[in-house]
Amino acid sequence: MKKIVRILIIVLGLIMLLNMEVIAHGGNITGWKDKKSSKITQYNGKYYGYHNKDGVRHYHQVEWNEEKQKWEIVKTAVCYDESFNIINNTSNLSNERIEVKYNESVDGDTAKFKLNEEIITVRFLGIDTPETVHPSLGEQPYGKEASNYTKERLQNTNKIELEYDSNSSKTDKYGRYLAWIWVDNSLLQEELIREGLAQTYMLQDNYTYAWILQEKQEEAKEEKVGIWSDTIESNINVINNNETKDNLSNEIIGIIILCVILLIAILIRKGKQTIDKKQ
Repeated sequence: MKKIVRILIIVLGLIMLLNMEVIAHGGNITGWKDKKSSKITQYNGKYYGYHNKDGVRHYHQVEWNEEKQKWEIVKTAVCYDESFNIINNTSNLSNERIEVKYNESVDGDTAKFKLNEEIITVRFLGIDTPETVHPSLGEQPYGKEASNYTKERLQNTNKIELEYDSNSSKTDKYGRYLAWIWVDNSLLQEELIREGLAQTYMLQDNYTYAWILQEKQEEAKEEKVGIWSDTIESNINVINNNETKDNLSNEIIGIIILCVILLIAILIRKGKQTIDKKQ
């Protein structure tokens, strides 16, 4: 039994290290620990660092974190070529779009649609809008504006399509569908981010349009649009803290599941060895 415990501890440690590597994505930028590194390039007032993936060099926008003494990636899903042009990674899409009919809006990032005679609730993938009614936060600034914007866009469009992302689960823990929302071939999530009525939320770097949302969010921040205005900063911090907690919870659950699976496998193997010895 002691041997099993030791194995579990080793595996758990490896999993934690892998998770930390993913979280600290900026750590693999060449020259990331040196503020004056010659590997960091300044272009049009911004800084860029590079790393190689599958033998191909690509750049990320970075900024120096004085407290942590390292270069950190600003937009992890946004990659640039050697001329600092954005690399469009949505040129070969395989996700299918499904046409639906509008039923009703719930708030800025959730709505109900009619699909094959069934009413389904859809949570907009990759974003979060300010709350309009919340048990602890109440009504947040720009919550009504976001809700009204979504409702107006969905009501006054000729065609609405849902696009599930192959790198995301199809539903969330509440049973709501998770999808990209297209209104007359315009990505609604992008519109909300651009207008400063939403921010990225639970957005994985491998999601199809993650790079677009991150790019638009940085533009909205620079222009101090909507929720990014100076007076709304505290509300953004609340949302960011919630996202961090959700991500951490998902990682812990994943680690526990892996450990349980490993333990079961070890016990089954040990049971078989015991049976073989008795035979």
